[in-house]
Amino acid sequence: MRVLAMHDAQGNIHHIVVGPPDSPPAVVTAEPGLLVTEVEAPEEIADLDLSDPQSQRQLNEVLQNFRVEAQAEARLVRKASEAGY
Repeated sequence: MRVLAMHDAQGNIHHIVVGPPDSPPAVVTAEPGLLVTEVEAPEEIADLDLSDPQSQRQLNEVLQNFRVEAQAEARLVRKASEAGY
């Protein structure tokens, strides 16, 4: 699965674009102040059937519980909880 994340400089995801792994790369334009990074799909969504309407719920979890961590390779990491654990 191809995942493009539109995020701010702190890695907070604002939008994602998802496509099949064999699809051509998507062309997206980010809003001012946002970056676009292709990231590896986390296990939770790696095998989603994009034609299934229930997939929307799982994709929303990515927006709420992950952020982009850009190092040598960009990847999604789980956000730390507000309680600190």
